[in-house]
Amino acid sequence: MSVYALPAALAFAINLTLCLIVFFNNPRGIANQIFTLLILSFVAWDAGELILIYSDHPFMALVGVKIIFAGVFLFPVFFLHFSYVFPQKLTRFFDGWRSGILYIGPIALLAPFILLLQVDIARVLQIGSIFYYIFSFKGPLESHVLALVLSLIGLGYFAWGVVNFIISYRQTKIARQRLQILYLLVGIISMFFIGLVLHLVNYLFEFGYSFFFVASLYSLLISFFFALALVKYRLLDIHFIIRGGILYSMLSGLVLVIYVLLIKNVCDILAKKLETQSLLVESAFVLILVFLLRPLERKVEEFIDRFFYRERYLFRLKFFEFTRAVLNILDLQTLLKATVSFISQALAVEKAAVLILDQESGVYRILSQNGFPEGISFAAESPFIDYLKHSRRAIELESIKDYHSLNAEVQKMRATRFALAIPLEWDEGMLGFLLVGEKQNGKSFSIMEIEALEALAPAVGMAISRALLYQDLKKKDHQMMQSEKLAALGEMAASFVHEIRNPLGIILGSAETLNKKVPASVQSELLQFIREEGERINRMLTNFLDFAKPKPPAFREVDLKDILEKTVELISMPARERKVQILQEYPKEKVLMFVDPEQVREALVNLELNALEAMPLGGKMTITLTQNEGQGALIRVSDTGVGLPRGVESKIFDPFFTTKERGTGLGLSIAYRVAKNHGGTISAVSNDGGGTTFILTLPLPKGTLGCFGAVGPPPEGEK
Repeated sequence: MSVYALPAALAFAINLTLCLIVFFNNPRGIANQIFTLLILSFVAWDAGELILIYSDHPFMALVGVKIIFAGVFLFPVFFLHFSYVFPQKLTRFFDGWRSGILYIGPIALLAPFILLLQVDIARVLQIGSIFYYIFSFKGPLESHVLALVLSLIGLGYFAWGVVNFIISYRQTKIARQRLQILYLLVGIISMFFIGLVLHLVNYLFEFGYSFFFVASLYSLLISFFFALALVKYRLLDIHFIIRGGILYSMLSGLVLVIYVLLIKNVCDILAKKLETQSLLVESAFVLILVFLLRPLERKVEEFIDRFFYRERYLFRLKFFEFTRAVLNILDLQTLLKATVSFISQALAVEKAAVLILDQESGVYRILSQNGFPEGISFAAESPFIDYLKHSRRAIELESIKDYHSLNAEVQKMRATRFALAIPLEWDEGMLGFLLVGEKQNGKSFSIMEIEALEALAPAVGMAISRALLYQDLKKKDHQMMQSEKLAALGEMAASFVHEIRNPLGIILGSAETLNKKVPASVQSELLQFIREEGERINRMLTNFLDFAKPKPPAFREVDLKDILEKTVELISMPARERKVQILQEYPKEKVLMFVDPEQVREALVNLELNALEAMPLGGKMTITLTQNEGQGALIRVSDTGVGLPRGVESKIFDPFFTTKERGTGLGLSIAYRVAKNHGGTISAVSNDGGGTTFILTLPLPKGTLGCFGAVGPPPEGEK
């Protein structure tokens, strides 16, 4: 392929691809249709170039020239029509058949011009065997006049279109539309002046290149411009155009310096040694250089942002830091409140709200807001919610106010001074959305602010998903705890009723017998039964009240050996009756600890009585006391009884849980509470040879916090 044909071929391929993408994206959209025709004018230009370059006959070369002029003179017409329909209709006058008014004059003049066009075509030798056609006008005077008139009309149409875009820019308040218009105006006007400068430089410096060769490069430049506009249509900001220009100017300059100082010299040395010269080798070196410089691009971008656009850089950094912070919040209300507060401050808006989907009612409701009325809600099947789900990006309410299906909801929101809606999506779908009010200074949102909200939305969506999951787990855990409490209450009630019913039965039976004529000795015995069973009920009620309303511990320094010896004395009589041998293993020295002696004594008596009841046929109880310096005390109460039944290890310290026929289930619970009040622990393990060992730990109390506050005396210096 001729080197002169390469720009035209690339531009033709790019423009034709753009035509197909734009048209088939929305074949019925008038803006898509006109933009397709606009790009087709460049396709015609590029096609004419290719025909001109590769033609072997003057007739075919002339056909190529005519196609070029058709594309060049039709471009301003399509541009003017496009300015009336994009980004929104400027007027309805040119709707339908009336749009033909814009085309009648130029086409009426273009048709005879194409028919009368005659040119002198010649090949110009440039480099070796590479050719390029040049031509000059000839033919009747009418052809020259028509060319001049068409040029003036083209300039007039182009200026008219620019004025339309300026009017649209002033009328619209939608950030994206303003930036789209600005991009098109800056780009197309720049392309116009670049083309003019290229032609003037070629003419003034007499480079000898054909005008249409320069025009091929110009066409390729325009192709890249439109490709960039389509790819980044809603992402582009004038800031990024300027930044991109600075960035690629710096990198291009660096590439050029390295090329001149290194690559060119290396290639010249190779050419002298190999007695040949290849552009392919130089091109390969340049590509390698560009690839190696790619890591610098991000660094240069960051440098430009920090020093030329510091305010924007800090704004994006603020959003990035909040994005990281929001992912660590698990409480839903805290998360939503933080999000609303951050958006209100960062964007300086009067109002902000987060609406979350209520799964039960199928309605999006406000869960956190700043300045919005609480009553606003949206059904999950509403047209606005459906539109928001499908858009999957920030929606400016101004841009959808004319949509018939959304009109009612949008007008309602705009009346409340809403401006933006941003969906909050995660794996479960749209969990909710942000509503942002108008800015306090009355200005429109910039594209940078909208993009920052769009970048923040996925993080907030993920955080909401985690918070809802955490909330659901807490709810289920609470329900499980409630169920367990009710079950424990049921067990307590059953045990308590059972325990009270037995002595009540004896009392009632004795009272009924007393109504009969019985000997005095029998009456005395029955009264004794009533007294004993009444005292038994009283003890049960006292134990229950002590458990339900425990007294705070009264700490003082005591010797644990004394407490243990006193408890052994209390249980010695029932131990002898059950033929249980008690072994005591204590240190020789005193074991001084700050504890509540009454509570510890009560806990130890309950453990020892529990051990006795586990050995109805006799056995051995071992009570061990050890103290490690700096680690508190450890008490073991071990028995050789029946042991713990399987599956009850996790329940034995629960209130009113018992495996005994006449037990209340409060003894071990009281021991557990005493251990906690002293900052210690209590556990039970089964012995290898049978029986159970209960282990009570009492740590050093200084600085320890129990259920009732500080345990033991305060640390030194705080008295």
